Amino acid sequence: MSDVALTSLVIDSRKLNRLRMDGPALKVTMRERSPVLFPLRRLCRIHILGTPDNGMAALLFCAEQQIPVAFFDFNGRLRCRLYPAEGPSALVDQWFEHVEFDPQINQLYEDWVLHQGLHAMSQLGINTGACQSRRQLLYEALRGLCRRQLGKEQLKAALEWLDGLARFHLDHLIESVGFSQPRGRRKLLEDLLPLLELRLLYALATKLQQHAVFTVTPQSMTTFYQQQADEIEFASRRMLMQLVTRLEAVV
Repeated sequence: MSDVALTSLVIDSRKLNRLRMDGPALKVTMRERSPVLFPLRRLCRIHILGTPDNGMAALLFCAEQQIPVAFFDFNGRLRCRLYPAEGPSALVDQWFEHVEFDPQINQLYEDWVLHQGLHAMSQLGINTGACQSRRQLLYEALRGLCRRQLGKEQLKAALEWLDGLARFHLDHLIESVGFSQPRGRRKLLEDLLPLLELRLLYALATKLQQHAVFTVTPQSMTTFYQQQADEIEFASRRMLMQLVTRLEAVV
């Protein structure tokens, strides 16, 4: 199993015929297609585009088995998520929930956030200037490049997709490393999401330079994100585990 890559499933409800459990697997039947079985042990996330007419019992079961499910509209807006009920939180998680009230923890966290920003900039080849100004200048430059290639409306749609997909993925990763308290999760999401979106925008700008034609659709954007997902996962887990290690040293 360790040699088999986990699957992040995308289901377009407009093309869905039936969705149900079949033993230890999710059985997906698309219109005019043969059924496909997805073993739960190999699923990491499920993305539902639109509103399915059936299959909610199967999706709830998947969420209970620690496989998060997210619902998107066809413009890429993240509508809602299904998560399993929270269990007991770790001591580090409980301390981090009140990070702003503890000067030592707060300083540790702010230093960590700054380091992650500098590291992200250096990976993209930007090594001079204040971290925040570097990030803003790079973001505007990449956004401008993408706008010239896609046009204003297509870029707006692409950014909506990237925000929704990255938000769902990152929130899942934050929970998976042990941060379950809502206040702490929101803070981590708020501080880390811009770094991931910058990485995604850089990847999108690179793709647009390599391909003369790229149309923003649900399929093209979910496929694009899936191509970046492994790198996003590795970078996010590295950042979060560094924070856990630092917190454990002082808690």
